[in-house]
Amino acid sequence: MSCHPFHASVPALRRALAWLCAASLAATACKDDRNADDAADDSTGTTDGSSTTATSAMTSGNTASATATSATATSATSATGNPTATSNGTMTTQGSADSTGEPATECDFGEGFDADGDAWPDTWTNAGGVATADVQGGRGRLSPVTSNYSLARMYAPADCTNADITFSFEFSDAGSQGIGVYVRQNGQYLQQTDPPGEGYAVFIEAFRNPVGIGVWHELGGVETVIGAVEPYPLTSGVSYRARLRVTQLDASTTRLQARIWRDGEAEPDVWNVERDDQSTPLQGIGGGIAIDAWSSLTNGTAAMLLVDDIVMTQAP
Repeated sequence: MSCHPFHASVPALRRALAWLCAASLAATACKDDRNADDAADDSTGTTDGSSTTATSAMTSGNTASATATSATATSATSATGNPTATSNGTMTTQGSADSTGEPATECDFGEGFDADGDAWPDTWTNAGGVATADVQGGRGRLSPVTSNYSLARMYAPADCTNADITFSFEFSDAGSQGIGVYVRQNGQYLQQTDPPGEGYAVFIEAFRNPVGIGVWHELGGVETVIGAVEPYPLTSGVSYRARLRVTQLDASTTRLQARIWRDGEAEPDVWNVERDDQSTPLQGIGGGIAIDAWSSLTNGTAAMLLVDDIVMTQAP
């Protein structure tokens, strides 16, 4: 079959014919002697969201997709993407803040750890440092590989800017343990992934002096407390509940509020800690949830953290 150049006066018609011509060729080349003005017309694209549709090709943006996989009890692999949630349950590489300037609102999340003896549900991935991640007694168990920075991290995708998250936890050896719960987290792990970890967190630590609760950020993979830790007594074998609320006040400021109470008691009205932060990379972005289990041990076997009843909603 032969194909001849066609000089039409309407660029759109000519583009359509050129496409039909290219599609029908099997072994015969199709020559097109369009002039420079026509070529410019023919390459013009139309904007569609964050991707551009051109006459010769359609791109779907510069983000790569990866299906979430479950963490195993003994593996310690690291995430290689920067995942956020999509409607079909896959994860895509997280970019910068929403170009519309509006907060990300895919905040609803719940985890009850129902299946005893299994790995953590498929929603979660091992971001790094995990020695054990399984479900026992209707609670998630998590412990880190001991090292000079013994931190296990499990990640669940979401796309939430203004987050309100509650959870319950229990230390099995409080004197060596801490728990961190992140929002706006990018699915990465400290400085051991590219890009490095980022997000806002509440950390509750029994090994620290003072024992207590604080709010933190992770920037460039470095975790730093924002202001002082507020004292709160913590005991091994006791179940506690905590709440972290992260709210974008304006384009440059995020407010972090956190409180803790014993499981079975009424939630207090006041916050144990309240801080404002202006770390530029964390302003206005959406992100997911990360659960960190910390141990002060640098060798041997770290104690188990027990966690349950994780619920995130959009902050009021």
